[in-house]
Amino acid sequence: MNEYGDQTTYAMKGGISVGGFPEVKLQDMFSSSDGMQPAAMLAAASIGGSFGRIYDNPYSTPDITGLQLDFEVSNERRWAKLESARTDVNEARPGDEISVEVLLRPYRGDAVIEHVPVHIPTSASKGSTLHILVSDGEMLDRLRRGPATTQKLDLASTIGVLNKQHGNNRVYVSVLDEDPEAMVADKVMPALPLSVMNVMDGMHGPEDMTVLGQSSVSETATAPLDFVVSGAQLLPITIK
Repeated sequence: MNEYGDQTTYAMKGGISVGGFPEVKLQDMFSSSDGMQPAAMLAAASIGGSFGRIYDNPYSTPDITGLQLDFEVSNERRWAKLESARTDVNEARPGDEISVEVLLRPYRGDAVIEHVPVHIPTSASKGSTLHILVSDGEMLDRLRRGPATTQKLDLASTIGVLNKQHGNNRVYVSVLDEDPEAMVADKVMPALPLSVMNVMDGMHGPEDMTVLGQSSVSETATAPLDFVVSGAQLLPITIK
C-alpha cells in the first residue's frame, strides 16, 4: 500500500483474528473526497480504529492471533456524492412497497441513478409521518451509535458492533419510526413502547442501555458500488 496520492482508491478485504472470538471483518473502500486526505491514510485510520476499539474494552485483554489484508488498488478517485433522492409517491399505506430513486454524482463521469425498493411497515399508523433516511454507511453507523460512543463494551460486544458496521460503497435506505429504539451492547431493539423502555431503564446490568430518538424499522441497500458514497437525505412519507 505504497501509492500515496489523492487519485488512488483502495478496496480492502480482510480480518483481524482474535483468540476465542469471531473474526473482526475488515471490508471497505477508501478514496479521497477532497483530494486533501490520501486514501492510504483513510485506510490506515480505519484499520487502526478497529484495533483501538478492540483493545479499549475494559473487561479483558484480547489475544490477537492474526491480521489478513488484501487490497485492490485503482489509480483513480472513485468517489461519488449522494446528490439527491426522491420517492415515487408522497403517501403510502401500511404494507405498501415504494421506490426510492437516488442520484449519485461521481468525481468524474456521468451521474449514476439507483432505484431502491422500500417496504412500508404494516404497523405504521394512519395519519402518521414516517421518514426515510437515504445515506452512506458512515451516517447510518453514527445514527445507530447515538450517544453510545463513550459506552464501554466487553470484547464480545465490541466485536459484534464492529462486524455490524456498514460499508461505504453502498447507498442505504432506512425507514425511521417515531417510536424510540434501545441499544444494549451490540443488540438493537427497535420501536419499543415507552412503558417497556422505562422498565428496561430500571433494570441495572453489566451493559448500559442507550435510547435513540427514532427506530430504524427496516433497512435496504443497493448492491456494492464501484465507488465510495458520501451524503445523506431525509424524505417524509405520509401514511394514509
